[in-house]
Amino acid sequence: MNDHKTSIPSRLKKFSSLIWSLQKHELPKFFAMAILMFLILLNQNLIRGIKDSLIVTMIGVQVISFIKLFVEMPVGVFFVVIYTIMCNKMSTEKAFRCILLFFLSFFILFSLFLFPNQALLHPNPDRVATYIALYPHFKWFLMMWGKWILVLFYIMGELWPMIIFTLLYWQLANKITKLEEAGRFYFLFNLVGQSNLLISSSIMIYFSSSNHFLYPLLSKYRAAAGLTISSIMAIVVMLSVFILLMHGYIEKYIMYDQVISTATPKQSRLQLSLWESIKTVSKSHYLGLICLLMIAYSMVLGLVEGLWLHEANLLYRNDSSCFMIYQGKVLFWIGFTTLICSFLGNHVIRKLGWTGTALLTPVVTAIIGSCFFLLVITHYFNILPTTLMGIPSLAIVVAIGSLQNILIKGTKYCFFDITKEMAYIPLNNEMRTKGKAAVDILGGKIGKSSGAIVQVIFYTIFSDAKPDQLAPFLMVMFLLIAIIWIVSTKKLAQEYHKLTQ
Repeated sequence: MNDHKTSIPSRLKKFSSLIWSLQKHELPKFFAMAILMFLILLNQNLIRGIKDSLIVTMIGVQVISFIKLFVEMPVGVFFVVIYTIMCNKMSTEKAFRCILLFFLSFFILFSLFLFPNQALLHPNPDRVATYIALYPHFKWFLMMWGKWILVLFYIMGELWPMIIFTLLYWQLANKITKLEEAGRFYFLFNLVGQSNLLISSSIMIYFSSSNHFLYPLLSKYRAAAGLTISSIMAIVVMLSVFILLMHGYIEKYIMYDQVISTATPKQSRLQLSLWESIKTVSKSHYLGLICLLMIAYSMVLGLVEGLWLHEANLLYRNDSSCFMIYQGKVLFWIGFTTLICSFLGNHVIRKLGWTGTALLTPVVTAIIGSCFFLLVITHYFNILPTTLMGIPSLAIVVAIGSLQNILIKGTKYCFFDITKEMAYIPLNNEMRTKGKAAVDILGGKIGKSSGAIVQVIFYTIFSDAKPDQLAPFLMVMFLLIAIIWIVSTKKLAQEYHKLTQ
């Protein structure tokens, strides 16, 4: 009996050690970085909801491929060049602040001037329609020109996760986190940070309703979509200011203590030239494998997400407010899934190791993504009945599309992102900064652009074509890239274990 009683506390202690494995002296650093992640990701998901809603309902999901290939890719390359130059001229902390101030300035400009004055700043719709009739193969380029403000916001919204979160945040985390701390810290960072999805989804749903507390201040916007977007942008601007303040706190009170013992002030700047950095990264097989993982993820997501957004838009009939409410609900379940994965993350990596944990995302993606493609194809060719058990088949397709998005992103945010960031830690300072910049920015953009090439060619030749007509070809590409992703992960695991032994 006594043995049974004493076993209960020991079991509880063992369970708590799996979930919460931090020491008291580590708490200030942990909570500061976790809160910073929470704010950045909260902003990221609000921006994503706005950009997707604007583009899908006001232009068309087909234009996303053109934006990714012809605008995002050049901007991503340009940013890597500028960021590398900034790293040679100033500390990475100052570069963080400068880049964040740039985003904050744009959000203020968009909220107060660009979005309210679209009718004044956009070209005449009749003029755009005339050009499209004359040059039908350039339809989507002309549509981008006709709604250039929305396209500009979409680009900035795409750059935020790549630059602020994937590059700058994780670069800061890798700089002040030791290798032996990473396995414990990073999953718990996600546990706090990814909980933003529950809040961001609630914010999107709340501001999509007809009565919210900002309504009196923004009553000049008569359209529901205008009210919703303007209200959420006010929150985005406020959160950007909070991120600046939190970064300043970390730099002053957390980062100084971590860096002072290992580096002098002069060593905080990177000394290699741009050309030397490019040569160093291009010769690294290890960084090449990480870049391949980024490209594979971006490609498979781009192939499946455009099709899913198209089906969802058909279901909600181009209604921006309804579409944003739907996105909010999907974000909630992504958050719920991510929290479960993060809650068990330390236990998963202890049981499966780095390799098994890194393989979870590509395997889940391949399985659920294939199911979604099959449903879209059977629905398009009328193999599915119009209704199943009284539910429209289109609603079922959208529901499975939502499920695949939830599972892919839920496992990506927890397992893929964490194992990828752990892979940078054994590298030297040069590889962790400029190498990471090249991999995270270029890898993501190349992946998105590569996935967009086939769709751009198809939509240029057949300007009135719909995304579901391309589904069989996209599914073949999806499966091939998923296999490459899995094989590359196994090869990277071998290299990672060599560096950490």
